Order: sequence, then structure tokens, then C-alpha cells
Amino acid sequence: MKKNYCAIPFLNRIQGSKFVKVTRMVLFFIMICISQGFAKNSYAQDTRLSLNIENQPIQEILEIIEEQTEFRFMYDATVVDLNQRKSIKCKNQSVAKILDDLFKDSGISYKIDDRQIALSRSEILNNFQQTTQQQLTVTGKVTDQSGQPLPGATIVVKGTTQGTVTDAEGNYSLSNVAVNATLVFSFVGMETQEINVGNRTRIDVTLQEEAIALQEVVAVGYGTMQRREVTSSITSIKSEDLIPGVAGNPLIAIQDKVTGLSIQSTNGTSPNAGTSLQLRGIASIKAGQGPLIVIDGVPGGSLSSVSSEDIQSIDVLKDASAGAIYGTRAAGGVILITTKQPKAGKMRLTYTTELTTETIRRRPEVLSAKEFVENGLGQDYGNETDWYDEVTVDFPFRQRHHINLNGGSETSKIYATFVASDQEGIALGDKRDEFGGRINANFNLLDNFVEIIAHADYRKSSSERSHNGIFYQAMKLNPTLSPYDPDSPTGFNVWTGGWEYYNPVADIRLRDDLGYNDNFLGDVTLKLNLTPHLSTQAMVATRIGQWRDVYYESAQHKNSLDNNRDGYASQNYGQNSDKTFEWQTNYLNEFGDHVVNGVVGYSFQEFNGDGFNMNNADFPVDGIKAWDMGKGTYLSKGRAGMGSWKDPRERLIAFFGRGNYSYKDTYMITLSGRYEGSSKFYKDNRWGFFPAISAGWRISNESFMEPFDFIDDLKIRGGYGVTGNQNFSPGVATRMYSSDTWWLSNGEWLYTYGLAHNQNKDLQWEEKKEWNIGVDFALFGNKLSGKFDIYNRTVDKMIYDVSVSVPPAIHDKTTMNVGSLKNTGWEGELAYNAVQTDKWNYNTVFRISHNNSVLESLWGSQTFWDRVGFPAPGSPGNAVRLYPGQDIGKFFVWRYAGFTEEGNWMLYDKDGNAFDVTERTKTIDDKAFVGNAIPVVQLSWDHSVSYKNWELYVLFTSWLGHDIFNTINMYFGLPNVEEQNVLKDAFKKHKNVKGEKELCDYWIEDGDFLKLKNVTLRYNFNTSSVKFLQNASVYLSGRDLLTLTKYSGMEPESNINGLDPGFEWFNNLYPRTQTWTLGIQLTF
Repeated sequence: MKKNYCAIPFLNRIQGSKFVKVTRMVLFFIMICISQGFAKNSYAQDTRLSLNIENQPIQEILEIIEEQTEFRFMYDATVVDLNQRKSIKCKNQSVAKILDDLFKDSGISYKIDDRQIALSRSEILNNFQQTTQQQLTVTGKVTDQSGQPLPGATIVVKGTTQGTVTDAEGNYSLSNVAVNATLVFSFVGMETQEINVGNRTRIDVTLQEEAIALQEVVAVGYGTMQRREVTSSITSIKSEDLIPGVAGNPLIAIQDKVTGLSIQSTNGTSPNAGTSLQLRGIASIKAGQGPLIVIDGVPGGSLSSVSSEDIQSIDVLKDASAGAIYGTRAAGGVILITTKQPKAGKMRLTYTTELTTETIRRRPEVLSAKEFVENGLGQDYGNETDWYDEVTVDFPFRQRHHINLNGGSETSKIYATFVASDQEGIALGDKRDEFGGRINANFNLLDNFVEIIAHADYRKSSSERSHNGIFYQAMKLNPTLSPYDPDSPTGFNVWTGGWEYYNPVADIRLRDDLGYNDNFLGDVTLKLNLTPHLSTQAMVATRIGQWRDVYYESAQHKNSLDNNRDGYASQNYGQNSDKTFEWQTNYLNEFGDHVVNGVVGYSFQEFNGDGFNMNNADFPVDGIKAWDMGKGTYLSKGRAGMGSWKDPRERLIAFFGRGNYSYKDTYMITLSGRYEGSSKFYKDNRWGFFPAISAGWRISNESFMEPFDFIDDLKIRGGYGVTGNQNFSPGVATRMYSSDTWWLSNGEWLYTYGLAHNQNKDLQWEEKKEWNIGVDFALFGNKLSGKFDIYNRTVDKMIYDVSVSVPPAIHDKTTMNVGSLKNTGWEGELAYNAVQTDKWNYNTVFRISHNNSVLESLWGSQTFWDRVGFPAPGSPGNAVRLYPGQDIGKFFVWRYAGFTEEGNWMLYDKDGNAFDVTERTKTIDDKAFVGNAIPVVQLSWDHSVSYKNWELYVLFTSWLGHDIFNTINMYFGLPNVEEQNVLKDAFKKHKNVKGEKELCDYWIEDGDFLKLKNVTLRYNFNTSSVKFLQNASVYLSGRDLLTLTKYSGMEPESNINGLDPGFEWFNNLYPRTQTWTLGIQLTF
């Protein structure tokens, strides 16, 4: 179900020129929508048709009339015989005249009510007309659970063909209704309701969502299908399922709602954080690992070009049989985002505002100034400083405003959006401002023969960036030091010399780290509806992204003082652009019990990117900062820097097709294929074919299932497909040259050029081969429904950099196809629509998934890959080794054997014998693969409860069977340090420990947890007494409210994406917070 959100802009933080831009854009959208004037005409009188039909069933003739007009026929097939064959030949004739001729001598009569035409046997209609004086006119409004109107809902008098449908506002009017009649209210995806009329002349109805909607349309590659026809593993999320209060980020809004899809922020709740995606485990070692994102049919779209409020649905294509039609870009799965389309009807203004703040829910507990001095860890400078408090912001404020205008005529409709946000993070100096807009427009020409569909989105953002090093300093700095110095010209205490310690407050305040981004995504589609069953369309799209980074350190910054310079500045510019052209032809038809659905097409994409950077230092004036780059003395001294880059042009060309066949809605099969070429590869290896097949059997339709009447739907499905992966740096298969190094020749330094890399003409795509078997079911009147999938995917010809001899090679690494990777797992989902009454509703969904990733082989001169090196102090070594036969997520460390009486570390050797590290040197051979960073199972459980106008949503999440390497304890849990703070329990747990920390499983902890992830309480106001206000609601949403765990670190929900999961890093730890959002939604 589609819900609208609306608002009046409250932009009190957006001032000056920003406010002017906001005002101009809002006025621009309003003027567009006002220009979409539309008036209600007598449609039946004005509509004329030309037909030439010979000896066809009446039913097919009616379908042709519906295709060419906005009329809809209502009838009971058991009452009206539409199999009679008729011929119609007319030119520019009214619909009434056509129907008179069509139904002549057929025993069928009709009645036109606006765009609805009711059919019945002539004697029934005559009897009905004779009794109208004893009957009523019933009016009312049909809405969903949130109070949103349901346009197009059907109201029929039970046992007759008399009925109507609701208008754009959900209103209806039905004349000549008997007082003893029963009205049947229905809408796609909603539970049907029957209501006795009695003597009432107004009946308002609220329809409830079905537990499972088999008729629901699901987006698939290059088209749509009904959910009941799907034979691949696809999960669909609708707009009303998105979690509010996540700054409009659609992926965070579906976090924990799709089994097998891991969505994690790259830096906590920072407004400048990105989003990491991983679907069904690791997709590659060196090539791209995330899923392909497709926005309104444009592959490779950016999430920055869509807001949660503008989304109609998100469909996740999980297995290769669903994603193979996208070929080389679908190795990590596919996420299809469909934005809301304009609706015909009265222009509506919707507004959503969200006001957000957050508080720290968990922080490292280090020694206070008093405890620090008492334990003799360093000098007492006479202050009591809570460094963590100094580098964080109390109750940072974020505001976000979303305005939408939606409406138009049947032939010209527009959906226009403006969004603005002002976000402050909890870290000192962490801010982001953003504004932008979206326009979706639909135009119908020549009686719907021609459709023009356009989407355009623009976003502009500016950021002030902090860095996580300030929290590392806040943990280890002497708490008796002060960040402030009243005698300093800056007011800050700036320590010079050394690199281990610096004042984090001064570091942020005496520098600028700014980022500016502009993104545009636009596409236009021309569609021709050649016949009721055949259409063809062509789309052109472009995406342009520009970014600029500006960095400046003042003359009083530590780095400037240490390097004896008056300031340092750098600027970086970059842009990338994509061009897309796609043509496709779609066919859909039914032949009795047979349904055929197919698509064929062509795709072309081109990618370009280039950039420029420069840096200089030692400026005469500090106040101008990075905006007078040429005045720094480093330029004249030859110490300034300048550079530029350009990506090799990349092109993709593909031919694709898919065919679906269904027989009696019981037996289904789908075949698809994509033949694709990429310019990244040498000419002999540019093309590849990626096929897929899937099939389904709806067992519940079989006659032998009739005794099991509690089973409403039961379908078994299976699929196999092949996808590719060419998501790596372009040029490795092409001979390329670049600047090399300086050479002294005849007393003059010359810069030489040479091969940029070792060329590999034999390089090919990675190939992912995956099979998936699943079952979908619905029981007990669709109250209990669910699905279960099991999958096995193997990645062959993995792209990897192999060490080679120099010479004969120019460089010591060559990119080659080596090794294989396997992911196996299963996923389950169970939904229960427990309560559904006029006042109460309660439904719940439980999800569970498991994945295991194994590196099967890594051929070449390197048979393993050591990763995750631990920093000083000391030389801990690497904690991860990618090794053939081992699971991804294992830690490669020494095994802890205890402490000696003297406090020395003891470890196990490779044979299991304990030894004192002061008496025997540990070796790499003593290391072992231990722990499991990837959860054995991931679970989520959400609950939706409504009572009258109140709605409550609660989401729980849990990971079981996973471990975390707690580097916070490792680096701050030992008290044998000087001039550095430690955790409060360091002197309790490790008071007698001597020597440097050891890289061992002593620091690996059980990371299991149960988290109350989200609670949202909403109230929907009754707006019937306010003429201009259609809907109004207010909600309060809380996120990360409670965590139950034995883990002693900050966050048990650690990063599990990528090749190095399961580490909580002491030097890259954004504060863990609780977030609260107050939202208001209005519809006018």
C-alpha cells in the first residue's frame, strides 16, 4: 500500500541564500502543479471510439474498450453470458451507441455511472429499476489503517452486479441500495469487508492489509510479475514498511527486514557516514562485493538520489536466477528501487518533518583524573578533564523537511518533491547540510498509445567532517591535562613534538575538513503500447556526480607548528558521469489456462571519471584559509603538490531476454539470459553469456490437496543461474602508461614514463554459479504465511593480484583469474496476522538467516593473504589470514594459555603445549584459526499493533554464535603503561600482567546479543472536521534503545561485511548512541 507524507516547511535553521533557494524551489514546484489544471467532464458523452472487430467474444470486445478508454466493466460472470460472439464496426462512435449495438438481442443490459459500467441480465436490471423508489443512496469514504484514502476500491451490492469504485480521495456514492442489502468492500492487497446497510446513508470503511497478497506486483529485472508467479528468491519491501527516523536513508530504513542482506553504517550515526551492503555473504576477494542498485530502471544508481518518502517499493533479487538478467553487475545481488509515481486527481500537498537528537548509550570507562594520579600512570597537571565529553556534542540537533506535490489529469500527471536537511553529529565538528528535489512525470498521448515517463533528481550537500582519531585520543590522554589555554592566541592548549599525543579539541577547531557534493540522476522513457499485449520502450538516462574536498590547517595547528609552516591547504576535485540507453519490448498474454510473459532488449552504458588535486603550505594570511592556494611559499620552493587523473572510459553492451510461462497458475517456468560485453577486458575475452532458469509448482492447486483446506497457498520453487563480476579497476587488461620515477641524466633530473601495470590479456570475468530451492506458504485463511530458502553459490575465476618475478615482468603484481569461493546458507521468514478487528490489529514477522563463506582455493605464487595488521605500540602482527579451505571470519592468532605467577603471557604452540613468551619465541606456525566473526544465525522480530488511531511498531534483532575481537581491551586493558590512560578495570583484571600485549584469543569475546532496535509510536488524527486537511499524524521513534549482551566492549553489532569481519577497533570508534526522532506528517 502506498502512503503519502506531507508538510509545511519549518526551515528555521536554513537562512540567507539557502533560504532563498528553498523558497524558489518550493514556488517552482507549486507553479508546476497549479498549471496541471483539470476539470471533470462528462466522460461518457465525450469519449468516442473507432472499432473494426469480427466475430469475437463479447468479453474480448469489452477488454479492448477498457484498453482504449478509462471505462471499467462490472459484472458477475455467472449471471452475464459474455462468451457470445459479436461483430462491431464503427467510426468515431459514442460508447453508449457501441454498447447498444453490442448487446442487441444478447439479453444483456448496462448502466453507466461516470466511468463504471455495470452489466446484468435485462430482466434483473428492469426489476431493479422498478424497485428503486424503495431504496437508498449510500455515500462514504474508504481508507487504509493509517487513514490514507484508497482510490479505486470496489464497492458492490452482494449478490448483484451493482457497484462503483472510489475516487482519488477515497470517496464513493452508490444509488438505489436496498435497506436490507449487504455492501462488499474490496481492494487489492486488503481484506474484503461485508457490511449490512440497514437504514444508513453514510458508511465509512477502513480496510485492513492482508497477511499475504499473492496478487501483489513484484519488480523483477526489466519488468514486473505478480508475486504468485515468482519462482526466484525475491524479497519486497513496500513504502509503509520503511522505518522512520533514519535521515531518509532508504537502506537503513529496511535494515533487518530482508533476510540475508547485511546493511551497516560505515561510521555509526555520523551524518557523513556511508552504508555498507552485503547480500548472502562474500561476493569476491578483490572485485566488487556489494549488490547492484537500480533506481527506476537505471542500473548503477546512487542512494543519494532517493529519499525514503519517495519510495514505492524496494525489491531485493537474491539469487542468480533472478539477477542473471543483469549479467556482469549482479554477482552481489540486485536491489531494485521503484519511486512513487504521480496519480491522477486533485493536487495534493504532503509534508513530513523530522526533528532528531541522540545521546551516548555506551562509552569506554577510563580512569578519572583522581584515579589516574593515584595509580601513578603519569604527571598531575592539576586539571580534571573528561576528554570524551570534550569531543562530543550534547543533544546534537537534526532537522529534515520533505515536501511533495502530487496530482494531475489522466493524461498529464506530476509528482514533485523538495527535501532539505540540517544534521549535526554527536562528534565534535561533524555536520552535514543537504537539499534537493525530485520530479516524476507521466504523460499519455493518442489514447494511451504513447506514454512518456520521466524522472529527475538533484541533490546538493555540504559537510564538515570530523575524524575518529579524536576518540582514540580522548581515551588515552592524561585526564589532568586541559584542552584550553587562556594565554594561547587560539584559546587552546596545543602540544608540539611527537605524534602519539595531541589535543583533539584543538585539532578539530584549528582546521577545516569540508566536503561538497552535487549529484544528478535523470531518465526519460518513451513507451508505445502497440497492442493490449505488446509494448516497446526506449530509455535514455544520465548520472552526473561532482565532488570537492577542501582541507586547511591553521598556522596554529600542531602540524603547522611541528613543520615550521604557516598553514597547510589542499583541494581535491572529481567528477564521474554515466550514460545509459536501454530498449526493450514486453509481451504479456493469457490463452485460457496459459499465461506467457516475456521481454527482450538491448542495453548500453558508458562510464567516465576524472579529477584534479593540489596542495600548498606556508601562507601569509591565515584567515583566507584554502581559498588563496597560489600564495603559499611551498609553491615557489618546489614543495607544493599538484596532480590529476582520468579513468579509462568503460563501456558495457548487452542483449538480454526473459520468458515466463504459467499453466493453470500451478506450473511455472522462467528462462533468462544476458549476452554482455565489457571494454575492461582484452578483445578476445570481452563477451560472456549469463543464463538462468527457475521453475515453480503450486502444490496447493492440485486435487489431492483438497482435503487440506487449511492450506491457502503452497508453492515449491527452484532456480539456477550464472552472473559475472567485472567490478574492478579498469585498464588491467589493457596496456597503459603512466609517470614512473625521477632519473638523473647528465646532471638533470628527468621524469620517466612506463607501463602503469602488468597487462593480462587473458583476464576474464569472475563467474558466480548459484542454485536456490525455496518454498512459499500461506495457512489458516492467510493468517500464517512465510517462506524458506536454501542456497549454494560458487565464485570461480576469482580476480586476484598474484606476485610475479621481476624481471621479466615490469611490476611485481599481475591481476589474474585464480581460485574459488563458496557461500552456502538458508533463510526463513514467518508472518502471523494474529488479530484483525474493527479496533484492534496485531501482526508480527520473524526472520532468521544463516550464511557460511569459505575460500576454497587461492592459486598462484601466493597461497594465502595476511590481513589486518595491528598497530604499535609493540609488534602484534596480522590477525586475519585468507587461506584455502578456511571460513571467512576466522581469526588467525595465537592461543592463550594463561599467565605465569610472575605475570608473563603464556601461549600454546602448534602441538598444544603451553610456553612462557619470555622463554620461547612464538612463531607463525604456532598460530591457529579460532573464533567465528560471522553469526551462526541472524534474527529479527518485528511487531505492529494498532488500536483505533494509535499505531505501535517494535523491532528486535539478535545475532547468535559470533565472536568479536575486542581491541579496546587489548590496547587499554593493561595497566603497564606510562602517561596514558587505561580502562577502569585494568587494575582489577590485569594488575599483575607484565610485558607487551599478545595477539591471541584472550581478547576474543562472545558477541551474542538481543537488541531493541526500534520503537515507533504514531497517532493518526481525525481530520474529517478540517476541510482543507486530509490526513495528519505525529510519531515518536527511538532507535538502539536497549542491548542485552555479555560483550564488554562498546557495540556487539560489529561490522560483519567484507573480508575482515568481527573487529571493534580502539582507534576508529564513533560513539554508540540512542536516537530519538519526532515526526509530523500532514496531507492537504
